[in-house]
Amino acid sequence: MAVISNDTFDPLRRYVRVRLQQGVPIVDADVNEREDIAKFELRAFLKWFVGDGVPEGNDGFRIAGTGTADDFEIRAGVTGAVDPLRRIGRCLVDGLDVMIERTLTFTGQRLHASHGAAADAEAVRLGVPKITALPGGPGPVLVFLDVWERLVTPAENPDLVLGALGTESCARIKREWAVRARTGTAPPVQGDPDYVSGHSYASLAAIARRAGDPAVRPGDVTDLRRRRLLVPPATLIEDVFGTAPEDYAAGRSRPPISLRGAVNALLRGELPTTPDTPLDTSPALDVIHRAFFTDTTGGLVAFWYSDRTASVEQVFTARMSLANVESGFTSPPLQVTSGAAHLVPHAAPTPTGDMLVAYQTGSGTNADIMMKQAPPAALPTAAEITVAATAGSAETAPFVVVTGDLATVFFHLSNATVNKWQYRRWRLSTGAWVDAAGAVELSAVTSTAPDSFHAALTPANTIWAVFRAGNDLNVLKFDPATGTVSNQSTLDSGNTDQQPFLLATRSGEVWAFWSTTAGLYADRFRSGAWETAQQLPGTSGTDRQPCAVEDADGGIWIFWTQGGIGSGDLNAMRRDPSRRREPPGSAWGEARRLTAAVGDDSSPHALVAPDGAIWIFWSTDRDGNLNTYYKRLFTAI
Repeated sequence: MAVISNDTFDPLRRYVRVRLQQGVPIVDADVNEREDIAKFELRAFLKWFVGDGVPEGNDGFRIAGTGTADDFEIRAGVTGAVDPLRRIGRCLVDGLDVMIERTLTFTGQRLHASHGAAADAEAVRLGVPKITALPGGPGPVLVFLDVWERLVTPAENPDLVLGALGTESCARIKREWAVRARTGTAPPVQGDPDYVSGHSYASLAAIARRAGDPAVRPGDVTDLRRRRLLVPPATLIEDVFGTAPEDYAAGRSRPPISLRGAVNALLRGELPTTPDTPLDTSPALDVIHRAFFTDTTGGLVAFWYSDRTASVEQVFTARMSLANVESGFTSPPLQVTSGAAHLVPHAAPTPTGDMLVAYQTGSGTNADIMMKQAPPAALPTAAEITVAATAGSAETAPFVVVTGDLATVFFHLSNATVNKWQYRRWRLSTGAWVDAAGAVELSAVTSTAPDSFHAALTPANTIWAVFRAGNDLNVLKFDPATGTVSNQSTLDSGNTDQQPFLLATRSGEVWAFWSTTAGLYADRFRSGAWETAQQLPGTSGTDRQPCAVEDADGGIWIFWTQGGIGSGDLNAMRRDPSRRREPPGSAWGEARRLTAAVGDDSSPHALVAPDGAIWIFWSTDRDGNLNTYYKRLFTAI
């Protein structure tokens, strides 16, 4: 009988070495604790950094049905190797390396109850329960690996006696295992009658048992082992993700989408994106009008109007921090207006962090344009500022552009004699109108389509504006500092032109996109003149509502709704920046689908965040009411 002092090792003490001292006796507890420390370090690494399972190149502990009644094979999984350590099957269980030297059957285990008294004696010797018979059907049965360790002394192994001295050597700790089965789908846990303290368990296979049929056939067995465990070389991270292993391990430069998800999206003819996500989950009617932007503190801001308050349309806003995308947009959203109906908002951030939001009040000839300027949290209580309130006229469809200390509010004026676009400029720092006498006419060209206007800010702080005039588009350049208009031109595809969108690029080009009865068209202003409008490849008369952004590489992405009203999906394609000198209708890539939900996905609006990511917002009725959804587009992994 081995006489051994009580274990002194406690992992929570965080001891990592045993150090000898001069003049101090060496006792067995010190040496044993040293061994326990080393074992704990290795086991912790295998458990937490490698995990349970079978290593690459090994197939140990495979469960195989052979058609035998209430029995199956436990296979070693490796044959033919010269090295004995390569001829055995292995499996990591809770950080313990378990080995099987040869294939045997479930009932062939010495602990199996079918061996009668021999199994009883074996159970006593090992200090564990016998292996009970395979449960019958119908229903699932789990086959699992039971692992434990026990003390071996010279009484069991005479080789532990030193023959030359005739005295015992140190005892040994031996790792044992048994394959057991139980009804259900999970191995034992603390509190179960077959759970044994100090034992570790791992699932090997599930067996589908049938009533009245004891045979275990190959098709009855489902392998549950974790397989092909391997610690890959660091170069794999660099080759696949293009980042240093230390950065990847720290959570930096990781791909925002799984490679499998990205490849599957491309195989489906789609683009890799984050999941479609509702901006808000209210059952009310939410309507968007391109009022999305990034603020000065690294967030995405959305404005829209909704009838969620007493069935009266009001303006709402919400923000999502780009540093915490997982949390989504603030909920509930902030209600900006109250009282009578307020709708069709458009907004822009100011250099000081304020938001300037303009919106329409009333309807018909009583429609006016109002606005608020304040930090986001103060918008609900900020005073309303009148932009335009001409008696007997409908002033609608505001559009805000901020250039330094100036905010220009464009809007449509309609009455019995006039249908034109106007503007009014607001000095942000002083809170006063530059156009103190009132609104100014933007163009003498008549426009009866207040829903077909767009404007874009150039790097030179000038504004290009476009609107529908008859069946054509009128485009012009506006200087907010002086209020002068230049380069006024007509864009004509030869069809009915509508739903224009402007994009000013970093290189100084201005692009116009619009829908027609024939398809989507594009034109470009460069070298002081507009080129010839061209139809975008692959588009037709059911393509509508285009918008566009420029990515970090200078490529232009266009997004649009494909399909008739009530059955729209979102599509996108990119123009190759290396072919930028080609005509507007050339150098476009393959169109890719962004959404494919039941119902109508429409009114897309894209923006580029400060980190270069492209975000898409759109309107959808997939939930049974009109809501706003968003997602991020991945243009590189």
